[in-house]
Amino acid sequence: MSRKNHKMIDGRLLQTNKKYSQLKMKQKEKIAEWMFQATRDYYMKKYTFPSDKHLEEVVDIVYEKIEDAEIWIPYGEVFKHYKSKRSDINKRIRRSLNEKKEESRIEKVCFMNMCMIQDDKGNVLALDKVNDSYTGTTFPGGHVEANEIFQKSMIREVWEETGLTVEAPKLGGLYHWHKSGVHYVITLYKADKFTGELKSSEEGRVYWIPLEELKTKELATGMEHVLRILESEKVDECYMHLEADGYVGDLY
Repeated sequence: MSRKNHKMIDGRLLQTNKKYSQLKMKQKEKIAEWMFQATRDYYMKKYTFPSDKHLEEVVDIVYEKIEDAEIWIPYGEVFKHYKSKRSDINKRIRRSLNEKKEESRIEKVCFMNMCMIQDDKGNVLALDKVNDSYTGTTFPGGHVEANEIFQKSMIREVWEETGLTVEAPKLGGLYHWHKSGVHYVITLYKADKFTGELKSSEEGRVYWIPLEELKTKELATGMEHVLRILESEKVDECYMHLEADGYVGDLY
């Protein structure tokens, strides 16, 4: 074997004029990822990409990993390759940061609704909820189905639970909370016009009751905040945040 352009380093005969293109594909893939990681770390620390004067800071980190992996390639070849690829690396970092930014704005949401229906005698329509974990006296309502309009969803849910079809409902506010990575949002409506014949459903018994008397009953969780929103001209929203002793409502 000719030893021209070779030298002995740590007991290994290494080619001093080895080109980056001569590396194996897996070695190139490793180095490419190290270049990406080192450039990203540089950007996250200094909020800018390395200029020509600072390329060595990144290449030094990458070359240390190359040596640790016992990959032989001259430093100059690594530097030259990084310089030729840094524009693509910078673009990849920008894309990854933008994707993370977009992901941080996305959350899983469950939309629901509830409607306070009033008659011309000062009564409201109450529902004694019995069929799931949400029990107690509340107003009719339910879940918004996929591709369903919020108001139409509420009208459907009220009809299913009471037999009444509300007309010209008005949005009164929002009641929401986070639990197990899901944002639960209830849109609150008010209505005083309706048609149909009142009848109960498997969700529970429905009946007319004076508003003040309803407040004395065993209300479902959060109903005190719902009533505050629907009765007030100044309160539009309640967010339930979790504390050590349970959820606590903040009114806005």
